Amino acid sequence: MRVAAILAPALIAAALPAHAEMSATAQFANPTARYGHGALGSGHEYESLRITVRRSTGDGTGLFTGATNLTYDLTLGPELVWEDTAPRVMDLDGDGVPEIIVVQSSLTQGSRLLVLTLENGKPVLAADGPFVGERNHWLSVIGAGDLDGDGQSEIALIDAPHRLGKLVIYRYASGQLTEIGRGLKITNHRFGADHALGGLRDCGQQPEMIVSSFDWSKLLALRLASDGRVTRRELGADTSPAAFDAALACKI
Repeated sequence: MRVAAILAPALIAAALPAHAEMSATAQFANPTARYGHGALGSGHEYESLRITVRRSTGDGTGLFTGATNLTYDLTLGPELVWEDTAPRVMDLDGDGVPEIIVVQSSLTQGSRLLVLTLENGKPVLAADGPFVGERNHWLSVIGAGDLDGDGQSEIALIDAPHRLGKLVIYRYASGQLTEIGRGLKITNHRFGADHALGGLRDCGQQPEMIVSSFDWSKLLALRLASDGRVTRRELGADTSPAAFDAALACKI
């Protein structure tokens, strides 16, 4: 499947056979050098997003009757690349159908956030954020989940983690991405690394975003309040990968 631009958002109503369950995995394929940003190091910008959908069926009594695996390659045209640490697969809206969260970059307009979902077992675009508007301007995803306890999912990211470090939070609901917050100066990524540090944790009270201060001097835990405010707690001065791992494991 060749996707020249993936431009038009669509509201999705997934139709599945009775007693069917659906899961998906996603990975990048076909590295390309046509963009050459290098935020994630050499060889980590891609032409294709490969999504494998597994559909299993039962007879309604709990007995498994069969499964079908189908793989789709979403291959972009020459003006776009997939630029992300990894695609993220989760059910954002609780309808039993997984979504895929991913960052796509334009050679002239920089990055934007996309949410794909499955329609009758096939990947389609559900929602997209705007391009940032300039080349070599990247978005680093922190994570996704119900961050404020309202029953809807949010996606948190950092706009330009190497230059601006702005926290941006989107809400995903009814097949749409809506920006609900922007501010703070933080980071989770060092230029050229193929992975981001931190992410989301829940130590039993409320989900927290684990990130660093922009100058890498403080490890931070951020919370999204029901009124949209973001509060921060300092977890210490150690911002090593080991400290991030300890924070995610609720050890600090």
